[in-house]
Amino acid sequence: MFYRFQPVLVFIVVAVVGMLTAVASWYTIDQANRFTFIGIADDAVQRIGDRIENHMLLIKSVEAHFQATGEVPSVEAFKTYVSYLQKTEQFNGVQGLGFARYVQTGPQSDQAISAELDRNYGLSRSSWPETSENYRTPIVMLEPETEANRRALGFDMYSEPVRRAAILAALSEQRLRASGTVELVQEDFQDPKAGFLMYTPFFAPNSGRPLGFVYAPFRIPDLFESALNRSPTLPIHVTAWDGEPADASLIYQSVNRPSQRMDAPSPSQRSIEVAGRTWTVEFQASEVYRPPVDQTRTLMLAIASLLLAGALAASSRAQQRTIEVGEALRQQSERALSDREFLLQEMKHRIKNMIARVMAMSRQTARSADDLNDFTQSFTARLQAMAASQDLLARTAWQSADLKTLLAQELKQLFGGDMDESNLEGPAIELNEVAAQAFGLAFHELATNALKYGSALSDTGKLDIWWRIEPDEKRRDSLVFSWRERSETPLDEQNSNALARKGGFGTKLLDATMRVELGGSLHIVPDEYGIDVTITVPHERVKANHRHSGADK
Repeated sequence: MFYRFQPVLVFIVVAVVGMLTAVASWYTIDQANRFTFIGIADDAVQRIGDRIENHMLLIKSVEAHFQATGEVPSVEAFKTYVSYLQKTEQFNGVQGLGFARYVQTGPQSDQAISAELDRNYGLSRSSWPETSENYRTPIVMLEPETEANRRALGFDMYSEPVRRAAILAALSEQRLRASGTVELVQEDFQDPKAGFLMYTPFFAPNSGRPLGFVYAPFRIPDLFESALNRSPTLPIHVTAWDGEPADASLIYQSVNRPSQRMDAPSPSQRSIEVAGRTWTVEFQASEVYRPPVDQTRTLMLAIASLLLAGALAASSRAQQRTIEVGEALRQQSERALSDREFLLQEMKHRIKNMIARVMAMSRQTARSADDLNDFTQSFTARLQAMAASQDLLARTAWQSADLKTLLAQELKQLFGGDMDESNLEGPAIELNEVAAQAFGLAFHELATNALKYGSALSDTGKLDIWWRIEPDEKRRDSLVFSWRERSETPLDEQNSNALARKGGFGTKLLDATMRVELGGSLHIVPDEYGIDVTITVPHERVKANHRHSGADK
């Protein structure tokens, strides 16, 4: 059983081993690429963290400047200081640096704020919007002085809940704190971007009373892009959330698209602390990402494994075929030797039987012959009858001979080729080898007797021959053959009894072939005008698929 399925098992085993090797290679390369990508993600986190840290230092430096002077500086001094900071790389990504007063709500504070805005920027504007809160934090200074930043002057950040929460946190903790996501007042409302602010409180040196907040507004996309677009550009797609990942907390997403490559590393998430808040940032390989180690070698390994498995299976099958062909040749040789031995034995048997029959014919012919010439003619004719039977059998590889063909062949040989076959009536019967030889000799003896002594002596003689299959008394099929000769004139008594004489060669030959060899019977009835001969033999003994045991004697 294993032998038959050996090629399939070879293919499966080699293919499985090859696929496992390819999977291991894929996993190893994937892990190596993943570690490389994790390094890229770590670099991106470092860039973003550094940028945020730089911005925090920027705000702290302004706070330090305020503390160094002991009071809120004039707008001119603040502009000078901010213009100096703008020249540093730290300023990239910041919308500006500003100061917001921390005052109680009321007409007096509103007037003071309006006066300060007029003094600083020549604006005739008071705190806005209206509020129900007890305190206000209106923006009184914001540099650089741009159109967008001028729109923000006077805005009360305490009136907005998200900003207020960050302001109160910075005030209570007395340190830098970031707000949640807001829409900056600097935006032109046509293409607003998500933003946030960082606040640090500034206290009066002597009383410790909070005077306001140094702060900086940020557009989140500008912050990320200023951090990530440094050279070398990282092949990543970035998505950021303020807190846990959710649609409502999404604050940033790269404009580039994530990679669709099958071997792209899985996304990597990081948490970044931003002045008291936690941002969740996810890094994915971008469409320009190319893994350091290509998985093509893994695919080639898998394909090579399959090809190797197929080649080994084919080789195994070829070996099987060689073994099978060798076994078939061995069996064929054995059969050929067996057939040869059988043919030799069969030939010996046939030759032995043939010689025995020829010797018997020669002895019997010699006894009944008047002289050598008579012996030669009779013996030659009988040999020709045997040869005719043998020739007919040879056409079917010694398997069978048709009764009618055998009969007609013998009659034409003795009576002439224009003999009328219409008087030969009977079904088609295929005789086996023994029966064909026996009936061939019987036909020869009957025809020879008719030619010498019977109806064939005159042109007016008539010969009727028929045969059929009939059941005997035991309900077994028998072949019944009838030979009936008639002349118009009475035959000589000696001639009419020629075949029926006991001890005659014709009678002995017919008796030997029909009774002894075929187990049948012979019935001869002489008549004044001819003779009736009836041969009855078991059909089972003469049909082509029966091998008579007498042939082996």
